[in-house]
Formats: sequence, C-alpha cells, structure tokens
Amino acid sequence: MLEPEQSTPKPVLRQVVGWVLVLPFLVSWVRLPFPFGLFLALGVIAASAYGVRFAWHHASRRVTMFALIVTLLNAVSWVMLSTASVLMALYMLARLYWWPYFANWLYWNF
Repeated sequence: MLEPEQSTPKPVLRQVVGWVLVLPFLVSWVRLPFPFGLFLALGVIAASAYGVRFAWHHASRRVTMFALIVTLLNAVSWVMLSTASVLMALYMLARLYWWPYFANWLYWNF
C-alpha cells in the first residue's frame, strides 16, 4: 500500500476500477447454461478479489477500501440476486421498483 499522503497513479486506479466494477458489470450481461454461468460468476468474484489484491499492493488506502467494499457488494449481490455485479443489481432493482412509476409519469405528462 502507498503511504497515506501519496495519491494513486491514474493507470493503477483505472485497472482497479476495471477489475472491480467494469468487468463484473460486462460479464453480468452474458447468459450461459447452468454450470457454466455459475463458474463464470465465481470467476468474476475471483477477478474482483484480484482487483482488491492489486489495489492492496499498488494503490492508496482509500482506493483499497473502495475495492474491498465493492467486492463484498458484488459477492452479496451474487448471493441475493444471482448477478455478480453490484451495478447490475442496482439496475435490476431500479427496473423492478421504479420503472412502473416512471412509465406512469411519462404517460401522463407527455
């Protein structure tokens, strides 16, 4: 980990965000049959854990904590909603709960 007063270099930050946020979100759009989808989700969680490990060695404490929290949220969303991405889980919940109200508002206002 870097010293507390040092900032994280931009390429390291991009790589950590890619491993922890972008890769799980992109892979969550892929639909595979039963055993392969499970292995893909486990691979995404492992890649997210690698992003935490990479952040631990090359990034600041703030970026490392961000990566750790997002990885834990990815694991929780995989257990609760069967998608290994917290961004996809938020999208699914938004479509489930907010879309009817938004569609009704659009219908009556435009």
